[in-house]
Amino acid sequence: MDFQDFQRAFTGHIRDPKGAPRPKGVPARRMRVYSELLYNNVEGFLLACFPVCRAVLGQRKWNRLTRGFFREHRSHTPFFRQIPDEFLKYLQDTWQRPDDVPEFLPELAHYEWVELELATSNRDEAMPACAPDGDLLAGRPLVNPVLQALAYRYPVHRIGPRFKPKAAPALPTFLLAWRTPEFEVRFSAINAATARLLQLLLADAGLTGQAAIERLAAEWDQVDRAAMIGSGRQALVDLRAMGAILGTRA
Repeated sequence: MDFQDFQRAFTGHIRDPKGAPRPKGVPARRMRVYSELLYNNVEGFLLACFPVCRAVLGQRKWNRLTRGFFREHRSHTPFFRQIPDEFLKYLQDTWQRPDDVPEFLPELAHYEWVELELATSNRDEAMPACAPDGDLLAGRPLVNPVLQALAYRYPVHRIGPRFKPKAAPALPTFLLAWRTPEFEVRFSAINAATARLLQLLLADAGLTGQAAIERLAAEWDQVDRAAMIGSGRQALVDLRAMGAILGTRA
């Protein structure tokens, strides 16, 4: 066996100790140390990011899931910080959900991952000039760049060991996640109209607050226009108070 074949056999056994044979000449005890050390490192990073997923699944199903990720997924980054990113890709792209695992698990994992993504984001390094007390209607609202407006089929913010819905409710769940100047990540439930208003502002930095609200009201033509405009104006005020909108572009 040449060196490259040995490397493939060695790493293959580390990934899958039960399914891939141990390379000849390597003591079982030493091989087990390597396997457990690497798996425990990866599983530790996953547990730090996805504690609710672990609590919902229980130890046995969690181990089965993380072992499957360790065995099957081919990561494209050398950075430990991005192991949770790769785990999320695995759940969304290649993982085949067993019947005994809740359907909501990929959404729950994404919800938990968002906190890490926002906590480590550098999207606020190149901020445009901002007027914190600017007119949100006449001006162009500046949305916090370290923010995500989220939509899920399941109420992921309520899921835990004591609440594991078996089916998605009729209406989706909209959540707002953002990072404060003190580097605290916060979450808040929002309605569909507020989520769409943020989407409009994020998609077109040239929109004034009034123009965004008018566009929203035009899209929701089945709703009373005056009431929608009033709600939109209040939403802008509330979003600024929360820190989701920082002010207006100077």
